[in-house]
Parts: sequence; C-alpha cells; structure tokens
Amino acid sequence: MKVTQKIVLAAPARTPFAQIGKALAQYPGHHLGKLVGDEVMKRSGLKPTDIDGVIVGEGFANAPNSARVIANLMNLPLEIPCLTVANNCVSGLEAVAEASRRIMLGEGEVFLVIGEESQTSMPFVVKNARLNKKTNSLDSLVKLLPNDLPEGVELRDTLEDGLGDGETSYGMQVTAEILAQNYALPRETQDKVAYESFKRAFEATQEGRYKPYIMEVKDDEGNMLQADEAVLLREGLVKNPTRMGRAMLMFDNPAMKFDAWKEKYGKDLKKSHGPTVSIFNASPRSDGAAGIIVASEAAAKRLGLKAEAVVTGFKMKGVDPNLMGLGQAEATLGLLEEVGEKVENIDVIEIHEAFAATAVAALEEIKIRTGFDWEKNFDAKKINPNGGSIAIGHPFGATGVRLLHNAIMDFHENKDAKKVLVTACAHGGIAGSMIVERP
Repeated sequence: MKVTQKIVLAAPARTPFAQIGKALAQYPGHHLGKLVGDEVMKRSGLKPTDIDGVIVGEGFANAPNSARVIANLMNLPLEIPCLTVANNCVSGLEAVAEASRRIMLGEGEVFLVIGEESQTSMPFVVKNARLNKKTNSLDSLVKLLPNDLPEGVELRDTLEDGLGDGETSYGMQVTAEILAQNYALPRETQDKVAYESFKRAFEATQEGRYKPYIMEVKDDEGNMLQADEAVLLREGLVKNPTRMGRAMLMFDNPAMKFDAWKEKYGKDLKKSHGPTVSIFNASPRSDGAAGIIVASEAAAKRLGLKAEAVVTGFKMKGVDPNLMGLGQAEATLGLLEEVGEKVENIDVIEIHEAFAATAVAALEEIKIRTGFDWEKNFDAKKINPNGGSIAIGHPFGATGVRLLHNAIMDFHENKDAKKVLVTACAHGGIAGSMIVERP
C-alpha cells in the first residue's frame, strides 16, 4: 500500500532485549509494554489526552487485549480505542501499519504503538514454570509429575507449540533448514551473516550507538540492565569467530536427507546437503518491548513531535508456512511494485534474522528476480549495519518495532540514506515490508 499522506514516526524507545528466563523474566509482556509506553510518552512530551488510540503487537497474550490493559495501567483516557494485533513475529510491524491505516481513514491522528513479548511467560500450561530451575524445561517438569496421566491428556510447551502450529507447518527451525537446502546455502554463508550480526551489534553497543533508543530496566537482581543481554553475552564469540563453526547444529544427523520435505519443498535435490542451522546462526529466545508514536504530519507539527522517519508504504503478504522466510522477498517485491520503486534505490535494508537461512534465502530470491547484489550490499553495511535479531534477540511482538528503531538509527548514522526498507517474516508464512524515508 502506498501511503496517501505523510505519516511520521517519533519518540522511539525500547527495553533492552533479554534472554528468556534471565534479566527481565519477572515482567509479563504487557508489563514490559507498559514500561515502554511510559517512556515513549515521556520522550514525546505528549499528554495522555493527545493519544487517539493504542495499538500493541504481540505473539502470545498474557492478558486479554494487552493494548487495553497497558492503556489502563498507563492511565490513558478510558474512551480511546485499544487494539492488540497478533500476527506472530510480524506483529509489531503490523501494529505500525494498522496505526497508519487508521490515520489515513481519519480515525485518529496520534497513536501509541508498542510491540512486546515475554517468552519467559509462555507457560508449559503450568504458570511460572520457566522461573524455577527445577521446572524450566519440559523434561524436568515431567520428572516432577505423575507418569500416569490419562490417555489423551498431555503436558504442552506453548512456546514450542507457537513455533510450529502442529497442523499445517513444521517448527521454524525446520522451515529455515528447508530454505537452506533449497537455496544451497552452506553453513559458512549463514555463519558469516550471523557472525557479522554479533560483531556489528556488539560494536554498536560498545560505542553507545544504541543508547539513545534503549531505556534502563531493573533486572531480576535489582540492577539496571542498560543494553541487550544477548549482545553482552556474546563478547567472547565476537573476539573468537572460530566458535561459530563449533556451535551445535539444530539437526544432529550430519547425513540428514530431509526426505520428508523433498517431494513438496525440494527445488533441486542434487544440491541438497547436510544440516546447516545452528544455535549461533539462529535468533535467541527473548523478552522485551519496543514503542513508537505514529502520527499524521499535521498532528506532529501541532504537538511539537520530532519526526524521526516518514512511512511511505507497507505490505503484508503470505507464502507457504514451510517456506516462511521467503515471505520477506514476496512482501518486499510486492511493495516495491505498488509504490513504483526499485530495490537498488533503497539505501539500507533492515531484515529480520529469525535465522541466517531465512534472511539470506529471501535476499537470494530478491537477487534472482531483480539482480540485486545483496552480498556486496551486506559487506558495505547497507544491510543490518548495526546487527540484527540473531545478535539482539527476538521477542516476537517487539521485533517489528525494533526494526523501525534501527531504520531511524540508519538515518542518524548515514547522512546519505534517504530510504530504508524494513522487512520481517513470521511463523505461518505471513511477512511484512515497510519503506520509511528521511523526514
């Protein structure tokens, strides 16, 4: 969709992203969202009565209509509409798109948009199990339970269930490996992209480039977490890149032939090779929230908002769930066609790294269909110049908004950048792309 009026993004703020079960484990997703909402309001200088609505993106609900709960916790006006968008890993981007739609339809001028997720809070259908070391895995929990459950009664991990619907798709790590096989992506290529994600994110963090966007949050020990936890934990990997090749594979059979996938999903079986997806070229499980103000240009000027970026187009598009990552290529190419733009005119791309395989396969598909030399652009730091989800973390609902924060960073760091494309895939095969321009 080509945006028909100027829609600005302002007052970006987010929590540090934390590892599942670690620094921010005590906060449910909507509480992380409330922290971010308060910070966005503080940075924007807006009054509660300036907000026309709250839209929240999340993958798993800890509260009924989290947007409404967050708005009430923030003491925002009771009469404003509040909507929670659940579109898996693209939920945050969808929330910004929904705010943009409402502005274009005249349903409001200023929206508080938040993406949030606490993967720690996703239960084993046993509340708070992940918070205790004796029960923080399904295996350990089962050992503490009677083994005589009636037939048909089973204990379930909602996080694992959320990564694969059990009906139409495999788990996300499988969809990544399918793409790695189909596009003949060797582990070395994936590890290079993943290592650069770690290195770029670590350097940006050490140099304070993320500091303007990240608020301090009290961690589980009462200390203030000031940076993304996964980035801080990977300093040793950044300094010793040989560890990438020693990381554990998600599929432990090196001669795996992927027979169950070949008939439907194999493009060229002669290129099929052993498994490539590892714990280091995949995004970590995470907790966190990110927020932003989405407003019409007229309202932004009237209220004194500093425009950080302008939304000029967005598109959601689906693909086969088991080819999930390719949605980023389809949404991107579809958006470029709709707005009459070419990929070579995009200055920076911020692409979600659910796995290195999903990001690279999407870039490969764009290359096949347009000639776009993604490798050259990646090496020139025109793709994820400050790292991506593999390094930073991936709280499902928060990532789409975090990607837009990174786009704003790009405008501040690269004075020549005029257009940034943001794209993310999501489990179930839905993906979204958005173009933002320098204000």
